[in-house]
Amino acid sequence: MAKRPPEPRSTVPAPPKPPEEAEFAKEIERRIGPLVPSGARGQVVSTVMMMMSEQFSGPIAHPRHLREYEEILPGSAERIIQMAERQQQHNIDMESRIVSAQVADQKRGMRYGMAALVVDIAAAAGVGMYGNNVLAGMILGVGVAGVVAAFIKGRHSK
Repeated sequence: MAKRPPEPRSTVPAPPKPPEEAEFAKEIERRIGPLVPSGARGQVVSTVMMMMSEQFSGPIAHPRHLREYEEILPGSAERIIQMAERQQQHNIDMESRIVSAQVADQKRGMRYGMAALVVDIAAAAGVGMYGNNVLAGMILGVGVAGVVAAFIKGRHSK
């Protein structure tokens, strides 16, 4: 199989670095100067610059980007910040609603469980009064087993 010649490298120059990056690259080169031979400094500086790339994460844009938005469209930085504040308030409101709904659901479940247990006890008492103690014990046992299972499940789900 014939080897293909290597593809020519792009001759398009890299876009100019922002002033902060250029200053940072000069500072790196100044500090590594006595430690790295002059022929390898450029490669070392570019490798360090790639490793030190800035990352930003958050609900609003990076401050530098906000400044640029503001330069392009005055008032846009304030609008972006207000948008992030509204989104944060929406998230807080939704979490509050979710927690309230979960608490209400748990309370409703406890009430229904209590009502079912009372009905179960009443049914067992009624059957027991008519002399069928075995059936009364079975009804009561099923009700108590359900309550115990609910308590165990409730403890483990936390």
